[in-house]
Amino acid sequence: MTALDIQLNPDILPKLGLNPKQLEAVRYFGGPVLILAGAGTGKTKTLTSKIALLIASGVSPTRILAITFTNKAAQEMQHRIAKLVPYGPSVASLHSGGMWTHTFHSFGARVLRQYGRHINIKPHFAIYDEDDQKKLIQLSLEELGLESEKTKAGLYVSLISRAKDDLLDAGSYLINAQAAGDENRLKTAQIYLRYQKKLNEAGALDFGDLILRTAELLKESDEVREYFQEYFQYVLVDEYQDTNHAQYVLVKTLSAKKRNLCVVGDPDQSVYGWRGADIRNILEFEKDFTDAKTIVLEQNYRSTSRILQASNAVIRHNKGRKPKDLWTEKPDGEAVQLLEFANEMEEAKGIMEKVKRLTAPGDFGYNDIAVFYRTNAQSRSFEETFRAARIPYRLIGSVRFYDRKEIKDTLSYLKVLVNPADTVSLLRIINTPARGIGKTALEKLLLYARENDAGIYDSMLKEEQVPGLTPAARRGIREFIAMLDDVKSDMFTNTPTLMLEKILNRSGYWKSIEDEMEKDKEGTNDRLGNLQELVNAVKEFEDKVLKEGGTPNLYKYLEEVALASQVDALNTDTHAVTLMTVHLAKGLEFPVAFLTGLEDGLFPINSANSSDEHMEEERRLAYVGMTRAKDRLFLTWANTRRIFGTTYPCMASRFIFESKVAAREIQRRSASGETGQEQEAPVPPSSIPRIGKGRRVAHPIYGPGRVVDQIGSGELAKVTVVFDSGVRQTFMLKYAPLQQI
Repeated sequence: MTALDIQLNPDILPKLGLNPKQLEAVRYFGGPVLILAGAGTGKTKTLTSKIALLIASGVSPTRILAITFTNKAAQEMQHRIAKLVPYGPSVASLHSGGMWTHTFHSFGARVLRQYGRHINIKPHFAIYDEDDQKKLIQLSLEELGLESEKTKAGLYVSLISRAKDDLLDAGSYLINAQAAGDENRLKTAQIYLRYQKKLNEAGALDFGDLILRTAELLKESDEVREYFQEYFQYVLVDEYQDTNHAQYVLVKTLSAKKRNLCVVGDPDQSVYGWRGADIRNILEFEKDFTDAKTIVLEQNYRSTSRILQASNAVIRHNKGRKPKDLWTEKPDGEAVQLLEFANEMEEAKGIMEKVKRLTAPGDFGYNDIAVFYRTNAQSRSFEETFRAARIPYRLIGSVRFYDRKEIKDTLSYLKVLVNPADTVSLLRIINTPARGIGKTALEKLLLYARENDAGIYDSMLKEEQVPGLTPAARRGIREFIAMLDDVKSDMFTNTPTLMLEKILNRSGYWKSIEDEMEKDKEGTNDRLGNLQELVNAVKEFEDKVLKEGGTPNLYKYLEEVALASQVDALNTDTHAVTLMTVHLAKGLEFPVAFLTGLEDGLFPINSANSSDEHMEEERRLAYVGMTRAKDRLFLTWANTRRIFGTTYPCMASRFIFESKVAAREIQRRSASGETGQEQEAPVPPSSIPRIGKGRRVAHPIYGPGRVVDQIGSGELAKVTVVFDSGVRQTFMLKYAPLQQI
């Protein structure tokens, strides 16, 4: 018998195909367990196998809570489990969507819709994304007389989101600010208070609320807390290294009674500290659960041995980690290659040529190749170069389908049908298309709402009491309300697809775009095509829900859209090269990967003035990028890069030297004049040498040269060298493999 008080069913184990460590993790049910799963070590397989064993041993899928970080991962997990345990009455709930397989945010939304009434949350709340939050912050700033701060709306969204990650509501944040006596924090506290008031008036929650308010619910309601602590027989959390404080408290609360908790993660892949993730949650798991068992998965099934050797060499420089070294039974594979270029455009061209050579023999397709970069701005050179070369590419992280204007407009109509109090959505569509409710009329409505402590929609219902409105504005408001009432009349009997088509026609939105056709045929066709694609998306949603045995409705569809991430929509079957930031690459894999822009100051960002914690996160990010590659890995950098119109000299990233992959000499002025040559010979990182101005030095890549300048000292010492080839380069002495000659 296990701590779960169940008899494990061993019949399922042989067909799982697990290695010894995976099998140990799957079979362990003696209390809290931490599975340290390195990149490509089969953590999803281990998690799904553990859940399959639970179900095969008699635990109902509905009594298991599995939390992941993307909807795509949650769906993949459920699909795999269904394949492993395809039969039996207990599996019926799994196929009908009964299992609690969620992201943290979708779990919070589900709990709050069902039980939020205990803390005065209505079930049909809207979920505000970052764009909605910015608009609400701007309205709050206007009301507070801080119009000059409106350009900082994004900053205040970030500050408030981080506060919620730390379980600080507006009142608690104000108390802390008062105690600190910090004027900036006091101002932020006032904005937070007003923003939260308007959020409540709109019947909306932001992403931070989905966790904070769920934690609040479990704290305030003994009934709800005890129900869930008893209901979930087992709790599993994926990507535990990326949890923030609020998520950490939520997990501890849910598993406090039964203590049947399994967390899976890798401190070496914790790369979201900038958005609230706390690596200490996984590093200190054994302190939180002193009886916890730790199992380390190190056998990698993704990458070649040479890729793993380079990746391990980089991450070993971090101190804040749990020791492990990935290994594989796969062949050594091709050497990790270094490609050096004159500038960012040459970098893009060189990678484009390399892509052509890789795909020409047919060994790799475009969809097998990914180009990773540190910042979104770097994508431009790759886009332009690939477009000119007629190489198809998909750009992940650009404007999402659901962020396009016509899609947001249409979804705002649907949101107002569901929740008329939704301020941001209402303001977006009230005069779209134009119906006589212009800027002046809106200002009068907002003023009336503020003075009467009412919502915008309620104020519109009393338009005859709003002073200063023109007859045309009053008529437009009445027609708008009548249109919404007409469409809503059969909202509970019509399918979401029919509701969408009705609102597009009845609102005049579809016709307004068709009327623009003569002005901009190409652009309008794109917008009409996007609207048609939205109709397709809603129909696909309906089909999926019906297949699972549920009843499709607008509420569920809008929630699914709100919680979708950029990576959820990634289709690697498309015949195109993938372009994306390294952050978005986490959790993915490609046969060929280019990790680009590896220059100190860019990757790692701001290296000279960075804290140790920041540098370790940058190194983890490089490690994540490197371990996405299965067969071929290329590390690239440029000697110069244009930033805000000015060209700056660059030095190769310390991560290149730490990888111990480096370099036979590049002949900068060889007869071919070729850049981007491939490098293979190992170069150990050097200690910090004392090299004075005027000294002759040699570099394994740039050759011999003379030091012309030295600044700083110790860890931050830099030298500028003019090489005999004419190249001028600046290095951090701590990392540059310079030898005096």
